Amino acid sequence: MTIIIDSSHDINEEQVRELIEVCHEENYLLGILKSNKLICKHIAYIEGKLVGLIMAWKNDFHPYCTYFRLLTNPLYNSSEIESKLYARLGKQNLPLQTSIWETATNLKQFYESRGFIEIRRTYMPVLKVDAVHEDLWIVENRSIKTLKAVLVNPPLKTKLLQFVRKTYKETHLDNPVAEKSLEEWENLLLDDVLVDGSFIYLDTFEFGWSGSVRFDFLQCLLIKQIHYAKERNVQFLQGEFDTTSPYAMFSLRILPFDPCPTWVTYQNKFNDRNEGETFWSNMKMKLLKFSKAPYI
Repeated sequence: MTIIIDSSHDINEEQVRELIEVCHEENYLLGILKSNKLICKHIAYIEGKLVGLIMAWKNDFHPYCTYFRLLTNPLYNSSEIESKLYARLGKQNLPLQTSIWETATNLKQFYESRGFIEIRRTYMPVLKVDAVHEDLWIVENRSIKTLKAVLVNPPLKTKLLQFVRKTYKETHLDNPVAEKSLEEWENLLLDDVLVDGSFIYLDTFEFGWSGSVRFDFLQCLLIKQIHYAKERNVQFLQGEFDTTSPYAMFSLRILPFDPCPTWVTYQNKFNDRNEGETFWSNMKMKLLKFSKAPYI
């Protein structure tokens, strides 16, 4: 079978949609294909059928890497398709970053053979609300405020926005966030959120949930949200928990979520495979030499 790579602007949206579905990806990729954030796209055909796609784009919120996604139809011998498409990306000035489901073992092997390393796993499990018996946990309502109540208190709102910005930066060190004003963070915070169903734990002087201290405060907030969901007859909640966030991992650990595969993010900071492998090999040796405590 002959693989033809087409880099023209014309694309069959229906065939792309079918490829996205068979690869268990999200339809937001269609929007990126049409946006001004797109850097490039290359399509693979076999006998006129679209069997693969690679696309790269920029992200204004995380401007220090190039995002890309490589999709291939698993019903075809994908290794040659993946190689031909990936070669079309060429050298990039910024680190390359992509994500796959952990079950996509072909892509895992493909990326790791080219010097990519795993920087994060994201769990997106479902929680049956009725499986949580919040009456077993004590919630001190006097210290908990809704987001709606905090937003009308300017000093508290400023502290909340500073806290959100600080926490997000600390959990995205491998892919730093762009510098943004508190007003921009407020817009991000309020995008598609229930202000009366989001809660903040306060004490006399500061926000109680700071860094990795007092996770019991976070536990109270989780139970408060579950109670909020129960009152509104919500049956299921879906979480999104990054391994780079200790707060997310705490939440995942203490609640009875259903098992699920993880969404694995890979990054390659080097254009040359040997350069990358040498760097990470040396880095691992340094970590083994100087680390005296288990990684938690």
